[in-house]
Amino acid sequence: MNLPDIVQNYLDHRHLPYRLIACPSGQTLTQIAEGLAIPLRWMARVVLLKDASGLVMAILPCSHILDFSILCRLLRRDLEPLYGAEPAHFFQSHGCAAGTYPPLPEAFGVPALVDKSLDGNNGGEIHFDSGSGDLLICMRGADFRALLAQSRWEQFAVPLDHLDAVMSQSALTPDYLVSFTNRYTPTRLRQSIETITELPVMPQTAQNIVALRANPDATVGDILRIVEQDPSLAAQVVYWARSPLHGHPGPVDSLETAITRILGLENTLNLLLGSCASRTFQIPADGPVGLQNFWRNSVYCAALVGELVKLLPESVAVKPGLAYLSGLLHNFGYLALGHLFPARFFLFNRFLAVNRHLPLGVLERYVLGVEHWSIGAWLMQAWSMPEEVIAAVRWHHHEDCTQPHAEYSNLVLIADRLLHYVGMGEENNDRLPALAMFTLGLTREQAMEALARVQTSMTDLDALSEMLRLPGER
Repeated sequence: MNLPDIVQNYLDHRHLPYRLIACPSGQTLTQIAEGLAIPLRWMARVVLLKDASGLVMAILPCSHILDFSILCRLLRRDLEPLYGAEPAHFFQSHGCAAGTYPPLPEAFGVPALVDKSLDGNNGGEIHFDSGSGDLLICMRGADFRALLAQSRWEQFAVPLDHLDAVMSQSALTPDYLVSFTNRYTPTRLRQSIETITELPVMPQTAQNIVALRANPDATVGDILRIVEQDPSLAAQVVYWARSPLHGHPGPVDSLETAITRILGLENTLNLLLGSCASRTFQIPADGPVGLQNFWRNSVYCAALVGELVKLLPESVAVKPGLAYLSGLLHNFGYLALGHLFPARFFLFNRFLAVNRHLPLGVLERYVLGVEHWSIGAWLMQAWSMPEEVIAAVRWHHHEDCTQPHAEYSNLVLIADRLLHYVGMGEENNDRLPALAMFTLGLTREQAMEALARVQTSMTDLDALSEMLRLPGER
């Protein structure tokens, strides 16, 4: 493909030397850099930001994290990233291929802030998106600096090399969280995490449901007495029972039908537990890990875990109900962080929106001071949840987990990777974990079969996630 006219004309006008490098279409800059053995610090990327005054283009290396607090202070503007398809639409409207972001602010009539780490002092070449979809532009660092001479050059990005990506397995205690925060979080962001001495108490209704789960003599009548006190809980149970995933051919005309004929006692209690427990927390609805996306990811993950369990060989001992509950609760750490530290949680959503190519744990340590799975496991421990669920919450981002009850964390990990095929998933990774698949006795074909079944129920799952979201939205 040729360069877009807007890019070609701009480069011709500047009369600076450059060369073109063919690259696979449809790949991220990070993937292209890896395939072509280009250091990430020499690969420039673009983040589009906006406020009431208009757009701003931030240009930084792929090896760096954009620090919103520094950037906004430099510009004295309260900027936020363009979300979803907005950045792609902006560049496509100027003739660029879908998903391409050339760092040429003057060509697009947008003011820009460029990170000083791209100034060419390292003597290397700078590579960047050409806008064609299958070509990189490569320039000497000094020429790249000259190309963007009219832009403002500042230090607003943080190199990953300054962050220790290795997480210790220390006890999940407040003292550990404080030391972790002091190591990875700038001083200006530390105040909140250091004040954690205890987590919120589980709501009484959720405590009652936990007691029912542990009672082998629990009956449908016991559940109905809880559900009938809250119409929203009753509606959630009926919605879930109507999902095609359960294969019930007839109408679901009552709670008793939903529980006894379709869901069963344990599945009903699991759904109710997730819903009731979450009502302790109030977090914003919007953002990559806001309440709306939180519940959508949780509901889809639980449904997918449920389908994967059906495909496990008999030699793998997994309790379906606990596996489903693990999928539903695996991200509860976000609820705790968002509820306890709303300002920082808001900032984290902004960081995450423009740094999705970076490891999730790195971003969480930098902005929040702790990973969501650490505080989530602490929360599950404080609430005396089953050990299987605690393990899934704690280890679901670890590909080589051999901890007790690793079957549950592996199922959640696989489900999360599969969800990338429907536009979800926590990390920017859709590669199925080989060790987890092997230890569970699952094949790729089986995993994709489970995903296909879940895709047939997307309308119902979206409706259920919306119902779960509304009681806790702020």
